[in-house]
Formats: sequence, C-alpha cells, structure tokens
Amino acid sequence: MRLFHSATCSLLSTPRATSAKTTSHNSPLIKKNRNPATPSVFSVSMLAITAAKVQPECFIWSNCKCTEFQEMSIRISLVFVFLFSLVFTSVVSAQRSSSKSTKIEVVQFPTIPADAAYRIGFQLHADDAFFNLEDLRRYGGNMDLLKSSGERLSGMKYFTVGQEAEVVDVGPTVQVDVAIGPERQGAPKMSSEAVKGSEETLTHWANVPCRLPMRVRIASPEGEVWDAFEIDEPLNIRYGNEKISTIESRPGGFTYSKSSLKFSSEAAVMEKLQSPEGARFFRRKAVLLQLSNVIDELETRIFFLEGKVSVEVYSAKGKHEYPELDAARDVALESYDNNYFDGLSSPIDTWGEWAAKVDFTDKRAKVTRAVALGLYLNLAQAHLYRNEFDACAQAISDARALVLPGGEEAALLNDIQSRLMKRRRALDANGTFEMALEAEHEKAPDIKNVVGKRSQNKDVRMVMPEDRFGEIGREIAAWEADAVADSPEAAASQASEVTMAQRLGGRLEQTVGGMMLRLNPLLDPDLVGDDFPAEILDIPNLVYLDISGMKFGALPESIDRLSMLQTLVASRNDLVALPESLGNLTRLKKLFVNKNDLTGLPNSLAMCMELKTVDLKGNPVPADELDRIQQMFGEGVKVKSD
Repeated sequence: MRLFHSATCSLLSTPRATSAKTTSHNSPLIKKNRNPATPSVFSVSMLAITAAKVQPECFIWSNCKCTEFQEMSIRISLVFVFLFSLVFTSVVSAQRSSSKSTKIEVVQFPTIPADAAYRIGFQLHADDAFFNLEDLRRYGGNMDLLKSSGERLSGMKYFTVGQEAEVVDVGPTVQVDVAIGPERQGAPKMSSEAVKGSEETLTHWANVPCRLPMRVRIASPEGEVWDAFEIDEPLNIRYGNEKISTIESRPGGFTYSKSSLKFSSEAAVMEKLQSPEGARFFRRKAVLLQLSNVIDELETRIFFLEGKVSVEVYSAKGKHEYPELDAARDVALESYDNNYFDGLSSPIDTWGEWAAKVDFTDKRAKVTRAVALGLYLNLAQAHLYRNEFDACAQAISDARALVLPGGEEAALLNDIQSRLMKRRRALDANGTFEMALEAEHEKAPDIKNVVGKRSQNKDVRMVMPEDRFGEIGREIAAWEADAVADSPEAAASQASEVTMAQRLGGRLEQTVGGMMLRLNPLLDPDLVGDDFPAEILDIPNLVYLDISGMKFGALPESIDRLSMLQTLVASRNDLVALPESLGNLTRLKKLFVNKNDLTGLPNSLAMCMELKTVDLKGNPVPADELDRIQQMFGEGVKVKSD
C-alpha cells in the first residue's frame, strides 16, 4: 500500500496543464461522462515510463529511501497504473448519446369528443371492506360539473367547463368511473427530531411506502368507452409529526377539527398506525394523493390544455466527431423553438441514415447501440409532432429492438408511445375542431377543489359493486385492444425482434485483454431457465463471463471455443456436471461454480495450468472427491468448499 501510494504521489506531482471545467446536458442514455481533463492513454503511459526511470531516491515515504525491492514494486505498480488507464480511457471514450432540450408551445386536444364534455359525472368505486362511506365522503361521489352560469360554451374556441365549476342535479354528458384497487403497503421507515424548544424531547413519525392503483374509464352516459387508463404511482405516506384535519358528521352536514399528530416513541407510532383510526387516516391520505394524480391525467384527456412541453434532441459524443448529427440537432431545436415542424424533414433524413449504421459488437464504432437509440428517439418524436403516426410507430418499434430490459430507455419509449396514442385519438375525436388563435383561453376547472367541496354535501354516495376494479380492468383491456387494432399503435406496442447477438453486443464491456459479459436474472428474466445462449460462443475475445443465477442447467460441450476465457462465474445455475471440454480453456484462472448440484469436477481441468481459484461452496461434493480434486490440482490451486 505504501509503495502504491508513493508511486501514485509521484505521478500526481508531475506538472500538467489544467483545464477549465465545462458542463453539458447529457441524457439518461449517457452512462458515463468524460472529464475534459481526463488524461489519454499516451499521456498516462508517458507519465508511467518517466516515473519508472526516475532514481528510487525520488520516491520517499516517511523520509525513507527505497530499496531495490521497493523500486521493483514501484515499477510493477506503474504497469498496473498503465493498464488501468488503458481500460479507463477506452470506457470513457466509448460512443454514446448526448442531448440538448428545448420547450415548445402546444395545445393538447382532449381524447373524447369536445362537444360532449360540458357535464362530468364522477363516480368513485371501492370495496366496502377496504373503505366505508365516512372514509371517502370528502374524496368523491356522483359529481356533475357545469359552468357557473349554466351556459353551454359553444361560442368559445378554447373549450372548458369554466373557471368556476359547481355541483348540479342534472345528468352527466361524460361519465368518469374511478375504481380503487388493492392497497400494498411497504415496511414503515421511522424518523425522529427534537421538539422545538427542547433538545432532549423527541417526536417520532413513520414514512410508509404504498401502492394504491386506480383504474379510470371515461365513457358516454350510454356506456360507450371513449378513453381508459390506470394510475399506479408509488406513494409515500407520512404518519405523525404533522397537523391533521378530522371530519365528524352532524345533522345537516359535517364539522372539521384540526389537531397535531405527535408521538413520543416509535412504539406509539406503530400502535396508533395499526389501530382502526390509524388505518382510516392512512387510507384517506393514500386516496387523496392518488386521486390527485388521477385528476391531473383526467384534465389532459377531457379538456383543451395549452402549455409548454420539453423536447430532447439527441446527438452523439465520444472518440469520433459528429458534425452532421450536431447540425441536425441544431436544425431540429430551431424548428421546435419556432413550432415549425416542416423544418424537421432534413434532420429526419439524417437521423435515419445514421441509425442504419449501428454496430453492436464494437464499443468504439461510430454508431453504437446507445447512439442509434438516441437517433430513433429523435425520429419517433419528430414524426409524432408532424402527425406522421405510422412513421412514429415504426421508429418506436425500431428503438425497442435496441432497448435492454429494465433500463430507463424503456420508460422513455413507453412515454412516447403513450403520447402517440393520445395524439392520434385526440385528432380522431376532434380533428375538425377549429381554434382561433386570437381566442382568450380559460383555464380548466379546478376539479380537485370540487372534489374536496363535495365533502360538505350530505347526498354524496359511493358505488360499491363486488369487483368494480377488476371489471373496469377488463373493460380497459378490451377497449385498448380495439383502440389500437389496425393502427400505428399496434405496431409500436410490439417490440421488434431483438436478436441474441444484438443483446449480447449491447452488454459487452471492455476489459484488459478482451471483452467482459455479464447476464443478470433481473435484466434478462426471459433467459432464466433457458438453454445457454449459443451466441456467446461467437465472442472470440471474451475473457470474463458471468452467468450467475441464470439457471441454464448445463454448460455446452463447445464452451472451449472461448479460448481466451480467464474467469468463468456460473454460480446458481442448477449444474449437475461440467463438460470435459472445460479443460481446453488453458487460459482459465478463476472458476466459480458455487451453489450448484455438482458432485465432482472433470479430470480435464488439470490441463488448465493457469488455474488459481476454484469455488465449490454450496455443492454436494463428497469428502473423498474433494480430496481427489485437491490432489489433482496440487497446492497451486485454492479450492473453496464447505
């Protein structure tokens, strides 16, 4: 450690030019940012060589001069520094997407017929075993909204039900059904803080993660479904150390009282939270928070909304230069800034040409998977705003072929696809609607406020069918299937076939002397329990392979095609035997096969002269077989066993 520290200090003490710190906006697609001051392989190598030629007296630790042994150790350390710099520089110089963003003014049309949305019936459905009427009285019921004056807003170009909505006793023209699903609570996380004015007295509270899905159907009074969706945003409910409102019924109405909810211990918090009163409070709060999310989404689907939308436009960065992509990005940003979507034609052509050049196997290729994915996202978004729905759907489908399971990229695609569906349905429902540019726009009604005011209406009632959540779920599924039939969304919802070579190419990482590949049961659930992917054997420079937990059941006999392999991690794969061909991997240094069903090892492994570690823990290997294995390898191989 001292020697490494000395060598490192010597390198750090070498004079070098400094660089001003620069900042840029990078998209979530960027996995690593390259510091402008990052040294190149050449510079680090020269530093290492120069330092190695310096007299050992230059390396000082606690005023002690280095011995010949120390000098040799230093030189070895410098070699490792060089190798690390080689790997590090290759990683940070890999090609990746980068982006710049802008905001555009858009008017969002409703996904239902605008001429129908002037009275909205709002029904909240819940299982009475979960909520009762008192619990939900302040959050919902049969709610009809109308402009205060009662006039139909036919003369307005920007449609809304008015700035002031009120409850009326007239049948709805749009029926909204919200069904509450099953609650799922996580483990409470306790917190505490000192009470104001006393450092010794603490107040405690719990933060409880929670899921409370709600399914929503928007339909005509006759039952024709116009739109449907589900909201299941994760919630975090705070219980304790806060002011709360308590509702109490009385003849002719309700009364409210406010009090502080404080606890002197964690045990008191849990006791109260698990009581019927605490459960009601928790559920009321969960309903309020999730219903707020539902209403936000409803406003986008029922009313004309005007606002700014952020748009990300991707280029590329890395070892290569991308002047064409940078120019296309700048043209696109200017087009978005001016709401001139015809100006996107040229960038669309450029992005399509470059995306077709993707190379899945070479991390230093000009167009890698990450670069191509950013270009397809550009295409999907540009076609969306040009109302070119078929082309948008195709770009989404092409992008899905590049997305690895479980990443942020999949969420970005889902968002674009959702916007595609909304935009097409909105134009289908209101394509002939004309909006005067000079019209004064009213705000959408404050539905949240109306929902809250219904708490004071004694006529509120709650619909409690046996399983309205499941019923609406089936209606949503049927409606969505019909809505996307023979439409661009049908193609977009189906991922293009991703070849195993593409997937593996996207997973390869650079390491010293070759490539590294890791498969993960969380990221590759579709491969768990399947056969060992034969495409792995087509990676000739693979030096590190990790297939832990993939449950492949067996390694192929042809695994010796991986002639460069140095480390094999095959833990938790239900292996009962290893192939004899494993002994042909003469470069193999480490073998991890712990937690399988092995009762022994093939004799051919004795041919792996560079083998240093074999992990057999968690395998039913008999004691006599362990002795034989240890004798076969000799003292040069460390065999780990139970």
